[in-house]
Amino acid sequence: MYLRIKFFTSALLIILICNSLSAQDMKYTKTILDTLCSKYMFGRGYVKEGDKKAAEYIRNEFKKTGLSFFNNDGFQKLSYPVNTFPGKMEAAINGKKIIPGIDFFVQAKSNSCKGTFPVVYYNANTLRYADSLNWFKKQNFSDKFILVDRSGTSNKDTLEKLNLMRANPMKARGLIFIDEKVSWNVSTKKADFVAITIAKKCVNEKIQNFSIDVETEFNEKHETQNVIAYIQGKSKPDSFIVFTAHYDHLGGIGDTLFIPGANDNASGVSMLLNLAAYYKKNQPEYSIAFIAFTGEEAGLLGSFHYVENPMFSLNKIKILFNLDLVGTGDDGIMLVNGAVFKKEFEQIKNLNEQKKYFPKVNARGEAANSDHYPFYAKGVIGFFIYTQGGVSEYHNPFDKAETLPLTKYKELFSLLTDYIGMISGK
Repeated sequence: MYLRIKFFTSALLIILICNSLSAQDMKYTKTILDTLCSKYMFGRGYVKEGDKKAAEYIRNEFKKTGLSFFNNDGFQKLSYPVNTFPGKMEAAINGKKIIPGIDFFVQAKSNSCKGTFPVVYYNANTLRYADSLNWFKKQNFSDKFILVDRSGTSNKDTLEKLNLMRANPMKARGLIFIDEKVSWNVSTKKADFVAITIAKKCVNEKIQNFSIDVETEFNEKHETQNVIAYIQGKSKPDSFIVFTAHYDHLGGIGDTLFIPGANDNASGVSMLLNLAAYYKKNQPEYSIAFIAFTGEEAGLLGSFHYVENPMFSLNKIKILFNLDLVGTGDDGIMLVNGAVFKKEFEQIKNLNEQKKYFPKVNARGEAANSDHYPFYAKGVIGFFIYTQGGVSEYHNPFDKAETLPLTKYKELFSLLTDYIGMISGK
């Protein structure tokens, strides 16, 4: 009898372990990351149809998993303006070439520009001395670049005044800013000047002249799509748990330079697809919707569009989890809105303490910093979860699939599925 019990217990343990491993297929996860971060996807943005290719890939994964769509094709179409960089991005300081994506970025709102221009410094001394400021105001900068020099300045008022130059009130041909690291973003507007961010390590001497050749193209109506699928619940089909993740990223420049966006946010999409596969095999009590958003980097445009055009009533959402930047976890996880929805946050925190998944589960208040926010603004209980610690590459070419550690990826998956089980009465 003892041997039978021992054998049964061992067999059950093996089954549980296997279920845990099969639920979180890391090979599948890495395939998703490699695909979404590939040159073919070109940063999942606005050059080479990157976002369209990513959306089609995600929809096909939903199909292969066996999920249902609310409409015929699983897409929710929308459009918005965006500034793109399909051509050159070249620059030189005092005749010495610097490398885009590593040494500098042209800011996303910039206009096209080509030529070599003299550089004039604008700094704390300019603001301090009336003569200098008056001289500046009288100059014609239409054929010059202004370098906004914030080095050695810690005074808050002075920094705020220097930052006012971002709007280019002097009507310069271009602006230069110096930062410790360079990063990129997306703009739905196009300025009549060019703005450059240069890494501090590249500026070893005073910049006398700056050479630039950048080509931009403003698309007034970029057509894109959200991708939406669902699994019907067993006992509560009219109530939804929602998982979301944005699939768009920053795209690329010209033919070769692109921003892979592994942590931001191929990691979240891979978690979304893994959860979809898990719940297709383990039908949930509640219906579960899976939404991959476009336009997050451009200002949460995909999720704002969705809440105004929902596929099912927003008041049917029991809880929403937005997954963005989930590829690390050394120091724990953060729940944005954790300080707002205290009951649900405490449930998740207590569950983590029981299971020891993360060293810490932290809470923040409300913040319009990812796709949970449009739902929250409509009264939905929702959290934005991101992992903490580990790699810090962000909005640059080094946020790559091959260097994303996925330190606590399995643990986040388990915490989410355990919590859904708990609120479902399992």
